[in-house]
Amino acid sequence: MSGGLHFNRGRPCRISVSYSMKNNTDNEQDETYLQVRNVTKMFGTFAALKDISLDVNEGEFVCFLGPSGCGKTTLLRAIAGLDIQTHGKVFQGGREISDLPASERDFGIVFQSYALFPNLSVNDNVGYGLVNVGTSKADTHARVVELLSLVGLEDQGDKYPAQLSGGQQQRVALARALAMSPGLLLLDEPLSALDAKVRVHLRHEMKELQQRLGVTTVMVTHDQEEALTMADRIVVMNDGNIEQVGTPEEIYGSPASPFVAEFVGTMNFLKATKGENSQIMLGTHTLTLNDAEKAKLNGSSVLACVRPEDILVRGVDDSTANSFDTKVKNLEFLGSFCRATLVYGKDDTELQADFSINLVRDKGVEEGGNVRIALPANSIHIFSAG
Repeated sequence: MSGGLHFNRGRPCRISVSYSMKNNTDNEQDETYLQVRNVTKMFGTFAALKDISLDVNEGEFVCFLGPSGCGKTTLLRAIAGLDIQTHGKVFQGGREISDLPASERDFGIVFQSYALFPNLSVNDNVGYGLVNVGTSKADTHARVVELLSLVGLEDQGDKYPAQLSGGQQQRVALARALAMSPGLLLLDEPLSALDAKVRVHLRHEMKELQQRLGVTTVMVTHDQEEALTMADRIVVMNDGNIEQVGTPEEIYGSPASPFVAEFVGTMNFLKATKGENSQIMLGTHTLTLNDAEKAKLNGSSVLACVRPEDILVRGVDDSTANSFDTKVKNLEFLGSFCRATLVYGKDDTELQADFSINLVRDKGVEEGGNVRIALPANSIHIFSAG
């Protein structure tokens, strides 16, 4: 793309005459662009961030995911210079920015509340930063037209924010954040104020746009579905710490802690004891583990974790490994599938299983009925019971 403006990485507020988009390829993600080193943030005696270290690669889309109060927004604000860390360092594009004010850092930011100027038109909102650094009217107009076309609002430039829907206002905020072609795009829960259908639609648009531009992006969210569908990597945070960093598949399929296992998706936590030959016992039922989980066995008591969708019924009989009989205590219809509450053992220990509508029909699964299930070895995760 040409005819616009480029904001040079590492040189805040300097304008050149060309603007280019890059494709987000694997080769372009090899270079570390953002480095956070041993960052701590104190509010009085409260530690909001505790010795955080993190690398973000060039062109990568990273989500900070966690519950309210976990420190994810505080970390984003430290990166932006909006709330400078108490200890630690931040590097962007090879340059230390730890103590720089926000105005001297190379980023664009989109807030949950849009933060648009209500008295300015869409055109003027998007071009605000360019005007402030003395860009000519012709270049500003060309860049605004380019960006509004990029976010699908090419015919909305003369309107005011109040005349737009929430989704359209967020697109304007995104266009404004990209106006100076920042090296880093920061998104602070940008979709949480939108209704569900608009949120789903816009997250796909934002991800596609990020891939087209290749801009390094960090997004804060408490919505696990957003993180799983949008991120190249997810940083799961809890109580000012990083619990796990990984791809969506790694976070969901191989959680590093009980917190991650419970926060991302639905997980059954079953009390078990260590048996013979690196097996575990669920009551009287013997379960075999894969080699990676066997290595985690430490002590006599453990938590055996399995996701509801991993519980098998089809093709399961008395000879199937890790299988046992359960009783259907409750069957909840959830549209495309049913969530069954199953009980087993003398104490009627509960676990949840997700069954397709076809399986429920074909197997005649019903409340009060019996069903034999199997817990595949590769689907069982082991954590210390302590």
